[in-house]
Amino acid sequence: MGIIHNEDLYSDFLAQQIQGFNLTKVIINQELTGVFNTATLQDMRDILKMYKIYADGAEFATDTSSSDYSPARWHSRQIKQLIDKEARFMFSVMPEFTLNDISGSNDNTRLNPNQKLLKKVLQANRVSGKLVRAAKDCLIGKRIAIAVNFNDESGVTISFIPSLEFVYETDPANVDKITKFIQFYSTVENDEKNQQRIYKKKWELGEDGFCYVTEGIYDGNGVLQEEILTNEKTLFEYIPVSVVVNEGLTGDPFGASDILALEDSESWYSKLSSKDIESTLFPYTTLFRSLSFNAVDPQATKDLSRAPGALWDLQTDPAHPDKTGSIGSLDNSMAYSTALDTTLGRIRSSMYAMLDVPDTSNEALQGIITSGKTMQAIYWGLMTRCNEKMLDWTPAFENMVYTIIEGCKLYSNVYKQYGTEPLVDEYSVTVENNYPIMQDDIEEKSSDMMEVNAKVMSRKSYMKKWRNLTDEEVDIELEQILEEQQMLEQENYPAENIEFEDLDEGIEEEEEFNPEETELFKAIEEIERSLS
Repeated sequence: MGIIHNEDLYSDFLAQQIQGFNLTKVIINQELTGVFNTATLQDMRDILKMYKIYADGAEFATDTSSSDYSPARWHSRQIKQLIDKEARFMFSVMPEFTLNDISGSNDNTRLNPNQKLLKKVLQANRVSGKLVRAAKDCLIGKRIAIAVNFNDESGVTISFIPSLEFVYETDPANVDKITKFIQFYSTVENDEKNQQRIYKKKWELGEDGFCYVTEGIYDGNGVLQEEILTNEKTLFEYIPVSVVVNEGLTGDPFGASDILALEDSESWYSKLSSKDIESTLFPYTTLFRSLSFNAVDPQATKDLSRAPGALWDLQTDPAHPDKTGSIGSLDNSMAYSTALDTTLGRIRSSMYAMLDVPDTSNEALQGIITSGKTMQAIYWGLMTRCNEKMLDWTPAFENMVYTIIEGCKLYSNVYKQYGTEPLVDEYSVTVENNYPIMQDDIEEKSSDMMEVNAKVMSRKSYMKKWRNLTDEEVDIELEQILEEQQMLEQENYPAENIEFEDLDEGIEEEEEFNPEETELFKAIEEIERSLS
């Protein structure tokens, strides 16, 4: 088997995306009409271009004036590195999903059934591993959808759907309310449309306020080939799908790609780097070396081929019959390297600055003390950027958690796969993102311990933060600490077990003792001994 290069994998991926888009256009034309249909199709073409730039690098113009050689075309793929870094920083550490009791109850274990269900569903769907890939799709493809499905066999499934595989409509009076959502993707690719197969699933709100689902397999002409569900009524009064839109402006249903702002910069970076490669590619040939002609006929030097191994038929200049024509060459001194490095560095810095991604290479951090506070300062811009993006991700995560719990209440057969304890109401969802950045843990722990001692932070919060314990585990730990404290106090004060009544009686007996009566008894005993 031959070696598979990354370029081949990217090309295959792009080919599949393009092929899939060509197949699913018929589905989009069926579901969307008018101007919105045209705008959606054009937006998807733009998204395909963004994926191509991410995979292959930005295009740039090359010098095609000479046929003697093929110009170097090296794509730096700086954009891919930046998008990957941004996505990893956002979600390489799983966000924390916390349920908060808003019922006013003093029972700390009331929400345990809900929390256990959420933990099992997230682990079963491997959400932590999918989030980074989902973030990349959102940054590249402008938006992404999070769908929650319920099935008696597969249980609760969470799907992250890229922008090329769904379209949706919202309520004209409320752009945050989805009224129709269509998921589709190609399952069988074929040159003949009759043999092509496309999977489509549609969620739609009915007039009665409930969500209805239609599911089926279609061919390349949009003709139904296999019916799975037909306008099936669900128990949801909303569509269990959330759409995360990347940046964009108010009222923009499409969003914006992070790649668009970087395209020109990478194009120039790759073009200049390719020119530099050309100048050093063949240092010992005449292809990229400057030539000097001495006493050579100017007519003979026209249109000389610079291809490797080319033969030149040159003649001495008739104006200099006393000289012999000769050719010399000037070696490439690379005198331009300093200026080129400066220009490439400036372009690279501007690309990093556009996404607020810090340059943490060894050269950039040379001479900087990399403490926790320093790294936080270095990553502050990226943290702020990610917090801005989380303003769109957080409501989607909250809706996902809410749908998981409320859906299991509605579909009890599905919930049996995860637990038997009854799920409770009156709770809120908190999503807290975690960034993979070095922290000064010792200093922060000391600060938190001072807050515990000052009674402005509970021991429970401290244990949950620094030891990653659950509510139940914290309660058990606190009970154990209390028992050990009581045992130590008993060992230090054993007199607590003495019977104070017996002690008082002993004291009373000592108080009734008379020394004079003792001397009298001794004298009587001596008289009795002498008489005997």
